[in-house]
Amino acid sequence: MDIRPCAEGRRVPIMAVLSTNARRRTVRRRLPAGQLTAAALVALAAVAALVWAGGATGAPVQPGARPPVAGDGRSVGSATAPVTIEEWADYQCPACGTFARTTQEQLFDTYVAAGRVRFTYRNFAFLGSESRWAAEAAQCAADEGRFWEFHDLLYASQAGEQRGTFAKAKLTALGGTLGLGASFAACVDSGKHERAVRDEAVAGQTLGVRATPTLVVNGRLVRGALSMDQLRAIIDPLLAGR
Repeated sequence: MDIRPCAEGRRVPIMAVLSTNARRRTVRRRLPAGQLTAAALVALAAVAALVWAGGATGAPVQPGARPPVAGDGRSVGSATAPVTIEEWADYQCPACGTFARTTQEQLFDTYVAAGRVRFTYRNFAFLGSESRWAAEAAQCAADEGRFWEFHDLLYASQAGEQRGTFAKAKLTALGGTLGLGASFAACVDSGKHERAVRDEAVAGQTLGVRATPTLVVNGRLVRGALSMDQLRAIIDPLLAGR
């Protein structure tokens, strides 16, 4: 079974993430080439489009089961790690869920825990209003030092796109299972992080993100839910001689 990156075969009109009126239109998944900035085109020229075709989706993420690594909001791992990885993702994207439940867990247990990789999660919330609300709620959890636990809960709770799974009331209830209370609920309801989530999507577009998940490994864009073996083949040469 193919695990295709979210956006495969569709367009991503990024202004739909920004415009209040455009939010009411159907969100499609791939950026037309003409909408890409010059900087994005340069970045895309260097893309190694590695897409995992493995079949296993893995067991649901167990919230709180992270290795004891130094953390800072949406980043985990040593600040001086020789390899940095940014993941650009959408909480409604099935391929992102696959990556979170499999490769990411293995990456954290090995390279991140050993101080060799620093990993940062970035929002590219483009699959509809529930993607944005989920990203905003994760930022509210980050405000209270619970980002990664909430991140895991979101991916463990995936049930398709725009089906009410990540409606604000349900996001608040998810937070409640982690002990996040009134301040978290108020943050979710207020849209405190709405602009930050929208701005981050624009930053991703400028970087050259066209699908989720997209990884940026020491500045190199790699698209798709990579297996650990595929990711190891990228990381190990960067660590050679260090």
